[in-house]
Amino acid sequence: MAKIDLNKALFFDIETHRGVEWEQLTPAMQTAFINHYFDSETYRTPKDHYSEIAGLHAEFSHVICVVFGFINPATNQFTTFEAHGPDENKILDFCEKVFTGYGNGGYYLVGHNIYGCDIPYMVKRYIINHRPVPDFINSYGQKPWDMVHVDSQDLWKFGSWSRVSLEMICAALNIPCKTDEIGGKNLYTYDLDEMPWDQLVHYCTEDVVSNYQMVKTILDYYDTSD
Repeated sequence: MAKIDLNKALFFDIETHRGVEWEQLTPAMQTAFINHYFDSETYRTPKDHYSEIAGLHAEFSHVICVVFGFINPATNQFTTFEAHGPDENKILDFCEKVFTGYGNGGYYLVGHNIYGCDIPYMVKRYIINHRPVPDFINSYGQKPWDMVHVDSQDLWKFGSWSRVSLEMICAALNIPCKTDEIGGKNLYTYDLDEMPWDQLVHYCTEDVVSNYQMVKTILDYYDTSD
């Protein structure tokens, strides 16, 4: 197993929400949603289905919260910092500065399913907003073996094909995780003007802290079994 230096790990998680309500979509976007996603057997209307799953797709949603975590070299303690709110461009500005600064400092991202979700989502949102994609997350033209970031979902696979959630892994390792009432399963039920932002930030931060503890537990095992 390749060595992972936690002192250069920048843990990362995002939360997303539908960009606009169904009625505000262009006709082309409504048609595209109906053609590609609408499940008429389960949902009464495209609007009902859209409200529930739009936040999962970068074409129909936007970033409303991002949390980073790292081992602070001054204190040797795991420290988090974040940006949140309805203005996605402010969050993208914030992330661009973080990606550039930590990337130049030799850091790499660590997160759960970041290669399958968070990183490509962020890349798409930069493009959709007509913004340059930060080099730190730009995988265009890269081969799989050139990837520098660490996906803890792949780390836990140990060569298997199974995909296991962060919640499941943390439960198996006795690590606290997903204790908040708000989360991915019910976030869509809140409109942005009624979003409980403090709860959302705490939920996202908890994911980052749990992810760090999960990775550290795995690495501690390897360190003690050498």
